Amino acid sequence: NNTGGALDIDIGIVEQSDVIQLDAPSAQPGAPNNYSGFLISNNTSNGYTTSIVIEYGNLGGTSTFAQGETLSWTNATYGGAQTAIIHYWDSANGKLWLRDMSHPKGLDLPGDTNFTSSGGGTFSVGTSYAGTSGTAGWSGFVRYFDSLTGKIYLLNHEFRNNIDYAQIYDINNEVREQANNNLNRMNKVYRPVTVNQDKFAGVGPSTPVTEFIDNNGVELLVSAVSQATTEQLIVNGKQIADNSVEEFSGIVLGQYQSLYVKCTGAVTFTLVGFEEVAEVAS
Repeated sequence: NNTGGALDIDIGIVEQSDVIQLDAPSAQPGAPNNYSGFLISNNTSNGYTTSIVIEYGNLGGTSTFAQGETLSWTNATYGGAQTAIIHYWDSANGKLWLRDMSHPKGLDLPGDTNFTSSGGGTFSVGTSYAGTSGTAGWSGFVRYFDSLTGKIYLLNHEFRNNIDYAQIYDINNEVREQANNNLNRMNKVYRPVTVNQDKFAGVGPSTPVTEFIDNNGVELLVSAVSQATTEQLIVNGKQIADNSVEEFSGIVLGQYQSLYVKCTGAVTFTLVGFEEVAEVAS
């Protein structure tokens, strides 16, 4: 610290990119007394959640959609061909919840747009189709859903800090950007989850409160978002005097863990260490 004054720092060991705090249970659909009735899978093949949703019109083709199908459309504003994975179909309300967007703003459409799923369902979104819309939300792998406090520990699908979170549990792909320079990363997009998200519709854009979907189709309102929680901190509010150096040793990170560092000013943080393969007893 050479800023001219004392500063406070936090250091945490984290396994997520965003900690999403749901609004109070009484503010959720059905106004329950607690969060225990909401189902969000952790670390399973279906362990995802999303706030990316399409309200569609002009339903056609097979007129049905299934979880895991690939949805395709064209958006010339953001590179042309677009894809996403169908996460949940709310047929009663004409909504499709998506994850793994090829571009975060792929649903910011330049005009009437036709969509096709790999299962044969089709629909349209645009000003010619009343009530249709799309959001620039977020999706990701759920590391943990704390049903006591209503926190979702999310690995955002998007690229961040030299790490491609879309590949983080795929052993066949490198999760880091090997050509490690800022110019090479400029086409990678990361947006931290926020309490409000962009919604694009024929009546004009808006910023409604972010809602994430649970496994049963319950739309859960968000009240706050952070990058780490207090229980993840190994250093909490440690004061670093001006013109001083502080060392913290013996930190061991698991395969998908990373360090979170927060400071009240611009200190220099240097990570010195080595990579070691743990020996597993046979």
